[in-house]
Amino acid sequence: MFYPPMAGYLVITAISVFLIIAERRQAIRRNSVIGIRTRHTLASDAAWEAGHRAGAPYLWAMAIISTGHAVALLCVELSGATATGNVLSLLGWALILVCAGLAAKAANQAARSTGH
Repeated sequence: MFYPPMAGYLVITAISVFLIIAERRQAIRRNSVIGIRTRHTLASDAAWEAGHRAGAPYLWAMAIISTGHAVALLCVELSGATATGNVLSLLGWALILVCAGLAAKAANQAARSTGH
């Protein structure tokens, strides 16, 4: 029953880790397809890089939350505690959305501080 949310959490983990590694290696240049894409981060290369550096801690938080909730849901699935699983599933997605919003906010602030 909780396998689809577990898979979703693992996808979020993979995407977050990919973006963190790509940011550290500066492998993703400014584009309109992947990354933290806002009006301010797309303004210049310097704004893009500053925004991604500022958003990286929130991407780490998303990866940790996603992995933790996937493991927790696996334990819930194995124990058969349906109500607990439903609460964990919704809580995890809410926390991920909050982290995504905070990442975008931090990226915007950092991108604006570059003066572009």
